[in-house]
Amino acid sequence: MQLDNNRYFLLASAQLFPFSTPATAYSVSGEEALTLARSAFELVAEGKLQEAIALYTQGIEAYPEQAFFHACRSLLNEQLEDQEGAFYDYQVAKSIDFNYHIYLEWRENRPETADADPAIGFSDLQSLLEAALDATQQFDYEHALNLYGQALVAFGESADLFVYRGALQMRLLRYDLAVADFEAALHMDPTHVQAQLSLAKFYEAIHEPEAARKAFDKAVLLAPENSVIYEERGNFLQEQEAYAEALADYDTLVSLLPDDFYVYAIRADLLGKMERWDAALLDYSKAIQLNPYYSDLYTYRAEVKEKLGDNDGAEADRRKYEEIEAED
Repeated sequence: MQLDNNRYFLLASAQLFPFSTPATAYSVSGEEALTLARSAFELVAEGKLQEAIALYTQGIEAYPEQAFFHACRSLLNEQLEDQEGAFYDYQVAKSIDFNYHIYLEWRENRPETADADPAIGFSDLQSLLEAALDATQQFDYEHALNLYGQALVAFGESADLFVYRGALQMRLLRYDLAVADFEAALHMDPTHVQAQLSLAKFYEAIHEPEAARKAFDKAVLLAPENSVIYEERGNFLQEQEAYAEALADYDTLVSLLPDDFYVYAIRADLLGKMERWDAALLDYSKAIQLNPYYSDLYTYRAEVKEKLGDNDGAEADRRKYEEIEAED
């Protein structure tokens, strides 16, 4: 698929975030949002931070669907010690695209200095993978990427390694590198379920719903008993407002995980969107039966009870919520 006209893909992949190293592969020709992003990046590099803020604000006004400009302004406001402005833009970016929340969380928590010796030798693959996982948990994503690269050289290419590395590239919003890894994994092993699911999530992230749907469907065919796929595809379909299809996936999810309170809760939320209040009430009640100490479930059920005219029941649920919260 050609992604040269996909603004979500281009803005993230160009990596024109303040105080970062931009990618060199993306031309600004013909894409006004990318031109604006590069101009703002150059202003930051020149120390003209207020002028850069103005350009990011212009980007927000021109492209309100893009989390990129809010993320950039958040980073710049953080540098300018405008905590309120930084937090506001962070929240907006997060609400538009949760992947930007992951990126900004990394920018906040990454180590100040890189690992001094990222290519330290490992005698076996498992030890290297454990080191990469530890680096990931410490927000040292760059070091983890180096380790996966080392693994690919030292122990040979494998679909799993490409998927691990691609998942980290997604966290860093390096969408071009992420999709290259997922496609490399599928080239090696067309039946690799996680690679197919990761590809679906990639297309979802860059707002290519037809490609995402095809990839999700392929993942289901590869692993029809894999509950994670039904949850992910159901969430995607719900975002697309394909409620009937999303409900079918959640029904399958419930059949696969009948003792998991969470699956009833997410199906209840969807049933609420469909205004199927009686069914939503049953699901919230089942979720509470399975996990009676999850306080938020009572507030959700209270809202459904109000829709059904049961104000006394709603009030009882809210009291129960407050009781559990007080115990915590």
